[in-house]
Amino acid sequence: MIESLKTLNEQRASVKSEMNAKEKEMRKLWNNLFHKEPQTLRESLSPTHRALSMLSSSTAVIDGLLLGWKLYRRFGRKRR
Repeated sequence: MIESLKTLNEQRASVKSEMNAKEKEMRKLWNNLFHKEPQTLRESLSPTHRALSMLSSSTAVIDGLLLGWKLYRRFGRKRR
């Protein structure tokens, strides 16, 4: 019985060390995924990608403005 307790404690210690190693690895991966060093837009994208990004953003803003205008015309006016 004593030897079985010793083997259980040894297994427990080895599993705990494996868990700690995996946890460190997961933390490293998590930090690499979400905490990257900030890069400016100019460094990270080519001129074509920057132009497409600006076009996409502009399109979204214009779409939002048109939606706001349509909703205002439909619900915002006082009815006669």
